[in-house]
Amino acid sequence: MTRRTFAFFDWRLRPDQDADAPPTTYAFRCLTLNDDDTECAAKSPASDDPTEPQTWAFAHMREFPEHTSYAEVTERPWAMWREGPT
Repeated sequence: MTRRTFAFFDWRLRPDQDADAPPTTYAFRCLTLNDDDTECAAKSPASDDPTEPQTWAFAHMREFPEHTSYAEVTERPWAMWREGPT
């Protein structure tokens, strides 16, 4: 008979705030519907400065004055952390 030992751990999912974690990035996506009911879907470049995508949205609206609906796209790194044996 073989004896086995098992270790159980609790895992937690939380924002990754380590120094080597990727930055949180922001972008905006145009939600305005075209004449054929498809979404414009133009998207700003991602930036770790949230004001840069906002600037893009104003520029996009200047080019397309009827495009007034946007969604913010935020990418925040998360990590699983193992906490001691239960």
